Amino acid sequence: MKLLAAGLLLSLSLPAAVVIEDVTIIDVRNGAARPHRNVVIQGNRIVSIGGLVPAGAAVVSGRGKFLIPGMWNMHVHLEGGDQLAGFLAQGVTGVEDMGSDFARVTEWREAIESGKAAGPHIVSSGPPVADRVSRRVRFPELAAPNPREARKAFDRLWDMDVDFIKVQPDLTADAYIALAEQARHWHLRVEGAVPLAVSAWDALEAHQNTIDLSSVLKAVSTDAEAIDFFERCAMHGIRIEPMLAELQRSGSERIKDVYRLVALSTRTEVELLAGAGSNATVQDELEQMVAAGLTPQQALRAATIAPARFFESEDMGTVEAGKLADLVLLNANPLVEIGNVREIAGVFSRGKYYSRTSLKAMAPAH
Repeated sequence: MKLLAAGLLLSLSLPAAVVIEDVTIIDVRNGAARPHRNVVIQGNRIVSIGGLVPAGAAVVSGRGKFLIPGMWNMHVHLEGGDQLAGFLAQGVTGVEDMGSDFARVTEWREAIESGKAAGPHIVSSGPPVADRVSRRVRFPELAAPNPREARKAFDRLWDMDVDFIKVQPDLTADAYIALAEQARHWHLRVEGAVPLAVSAWDALEAHQNTIDLSSVLKAVSTDAEAIDFFERCAMHGIRIEPMLAELQRSGSERIKDVYRLVALSTRTEVELLAGAGSNATVQDELEQMVAAGLTPQQALRAATIAPARFFESEDMGTVEAGKLADLVLLNANPLVEIGNVREIAGVFSRGKYYSRTSLKAMAPAH
């Protein structure tokens, strides 16, 4: 299977070290911009910040540029190998795949991790669990029309070694509760749209790990109730996925009501995750988050620190020594204007550097 067109792996041939010289680091944790730093990368890790440039190191000029952690798109559907390199062109160094052909995804992931292909880190659910398999869907599904079949679906997904379980909106309440109980017992995350047969409050009680904001909108009737919901989510470590770009592109009249919920969420400790769906980019989602009332820093956190915390990973989310060298070099400060996340000068993925020229070659044609 051809994963990438010839010539797309236009990365810098790495010597002992690579240095991003004289760059401004964006600290997404506290919103600070730290200028005139040298970021030293060796292999796939950041080994030091602020020190001298090692002799013999390859140098990438960071003068006048801004460095942020690689971003995550927390809601995608993987369809083809060329799509993967396109994520890097968007500054996306990690994706959460919400249901695709798991065998193909496994092949792509192995090719990326072995260095044979360019692409993001992939976390995948495998086939979603639905009430019945629809002939209209593009990807495989597992049917679970009752609790017994839901538990069987869980066992099958467990044997496939998926990263989490994706539920579909048509799942019945009994099947959903059985699936959630099984997943909770074996410490496997449940994500996706809250089934129509249950409410967001039921999903909270079932400890579904991510809840879409549209489901929250249906379940709360006042600002106070929404704040209570978000506070309870924060207490249980449940994240909220707004999916604003998808709603905005669909022309939904609910977008202003969802904006209101996003603004209310900032009064609590609940974390938001940036997921753009199939027809938008993470940049679209971050811009929509800011339009809803988040600061640029808060929006950036939804694509960087928040995914790292969600995955309980110490390897990503910030620009610090010891972290994976998944980084995005920008031509303008995203803390000043969130749209500057589109001004990509280069990307580091697992320590490999992709210049603006090579990223343009990787971007999918429209």
